[in-house]
Amino acid sequence: MNYVFKGKLCGILCNDDCREPLAGVKVRLYRTDNREALAVMAVADTSQTFHQVSEEAVNAKSKLLLAETTADENGEFVFNLGEKENYKGEAFDIDFYCGTGFGKPVPPKKMTNFQFHLTTLQPQWRERNAANQGDYFFGWEYCIASKWWCQILKMLDRWVICGKVVDCQTGKPLNGLRVFAYDVDLIQDDPLGSDFTDASGHFRIVYSSADFSKTLLSWLNVEWPAGPDLYFRVESGSGSVLLAEPRSMGHTSARTNAHNCFCVKLCVPDGEIYTADDPLFTRFGAYKISGDINAGGLTAINRSFASGIGFGFYGSVKLVGYATKKVPTDTTRPLFYRFTYSYDGATWNPVTLAQTDQRRLVVGLRRIIWNGVLADQDVVIDPNQPASVPDSIPPDGAPGDIPDHVLHQDANGWVRVDQRGIDNGFIGPLLWVNTNVLVPGGNAETPGDAPGNAPASPKNGRRVFFAYQTTDDPANPASPHFREQATKGVIYINNWEEVRLLQLDELSTGLSGCTPITTHAHVRYTADHELIAEWALGIASAAIPGGITITGASGTVPRGVNNVIDFATPGTVTPAFSTWPSCAYKLTLVSRRKLTNGELNDDTNGREIIFCK
Repeated sequence: MNYVFKGKLCGILCNDDCREPLAGVKVRLYRTDNREALAVMAVADTSQTFHQVSEEAVNAKSKLLLAETTADENGEFVFNLGEKENYKGEAFDIDFYCGTGFGKPVPPKKMTNFQFHLTTLQPQWRERNAANQGDYFFGWEYCIASKWWCQILKMLDRWVICGKVVDCQTGKPLNGLRVFAYDVDLIQDDPLGSDFTDASGHFRIVYSSADFSKTLLSWLNVEWPAGPDLYFRVESGSGSVLLAEPRSMGHTSARTNAHNCFCVKLCVPDGEIYTADDPLFTRFGAYKISGDINAGGLTAINRSFASGIGFGFYGSVKLVGYATKKVPTDTTRPLFYRFTYSYDGATWNPVTLAQTDQRRLVVGLRRIIWNGVLADQDVVIDPNQPASVPDSIPPDGAPGDIPDHVLHQDANGWVRVDQRGIDNGFIGPLLWVNTNVLVPGGNAETPGDAPGNAPASPKNGRRVFFAYQTTDDPANPASPHFREQATKGVIYINNWEEVRLLQLDELSTGLSGCTPITTHAHVRYTADHELIAEWALGIASAAIPGGITITGASGTVPRGVNNVIDFATPGTVTPAFSTWPSCAYKLTLVSRRKLTNGELNDDTNGREIIFCK
């Protein structure tokens, strides 16, 4: 006989909305030797059986250990029990084991471990299927009550803020916002951490007592309160401050001396993202279509991932927004959405499969039963997988992986919103457009281009507009439920590579790299791109540890540079070329384009020449 026991463990922080998985804990099964009490314990309420197990008790029952495994990041675990374990379907004790490093990015140097007993369980085994007789399965899910879980977290010095952010006017949860938590302090407020809200508006910030027990004055003898005095700031994904609570909030009765499990609901006066239950196109990647991008399609604000203004776009760009399950004008009819594009704002074409990045794009999430327990199923747009039957639920296919629910665009670019998602539609990336198809680029060099000269045919990008459309019937252009968002998005796209040319004349005249260059070193270089962020010419050698400086050898001006210099000319390099020791030298020309895909910037690329002096 083979018995598969699959479970999932979590801890409740304040209420059912605020819970966390017991990720990484050790789960231990023990044989039970008290047969008289077995019948009672196996049916007892788990809230009455939970308790900490002393070190002595752990050692005493070590010989009864049936099996042990580690829970994954979702708190899920699987045991396969059978002849090897001499298991025949009887009841067992379930314990879990964790230490003070639980849930902390950097575990403490000195770890203290604890073990806790959950319950005695008699699984109700069921035969998995007729084809696998003698193969039994049981699924089990258990959440530790908050009164116990929070006490455990305090033992582990793990403090958690679990919260939800909603729009004040509509009560809708707000996705993709960043929440910062602070502790009001006597000298300087302590930042406790930050987190982004998920599709249901929830966030979780984890910290330790050291984060709010700091003092800049080591000689000051202050008895700090048992918990922090909390206040919050909420920012949009673009960095705009949507809610800035005053420090005085930390002195209110609800926020002073906060518990180590603290739950809070924050209300943003204007959620900026989805303040009404209407479909909305909001962003290219992380850039808002209104305010973050100028009329020319270039970025208009700074970002941590795009440190500068005036960036264009390249590669694959995610079109982000909100697609409701139903059309707003008839809540009985499923919604379809698509994007169209235009080069002039007058003639429009749909973004179809040919213009998209054809990789898997997660657009939604569902909750289904898998392996007998509640599990998450991704809703994806993926042309590389067969499309799923609309709104279908897969049968419980334990023990295989959870399949995606797959959507495809139709021939005109329309996508039907899944009706079984956990939100009221799709919130986040809605489509992944491949800008290389809309505005092709590639190698920008043309025959005849030479180092030191400007390119004969410099390449440019172009501006592209995007519109967002929704309907209940893609086959009927005249549907009364058809809508097109009035606000269009625009980005400037340039997929051309830089022209980056580098030549050392003395090597190009027939000398090999091993022939020393002694009197002159004529360097010809060209770095060109319509949106160049920076370029730099460099020289390095182990013979000059302090480095070599080339005068005027970097820049950020549009279109870059083309020039010819001689290292032997006085003032061109420091130290002077004539003083360089005999050794190998590396000459480099690097450049970076002022381009982003909305989430990451272009990388620096370069060319190099090795020569001897």
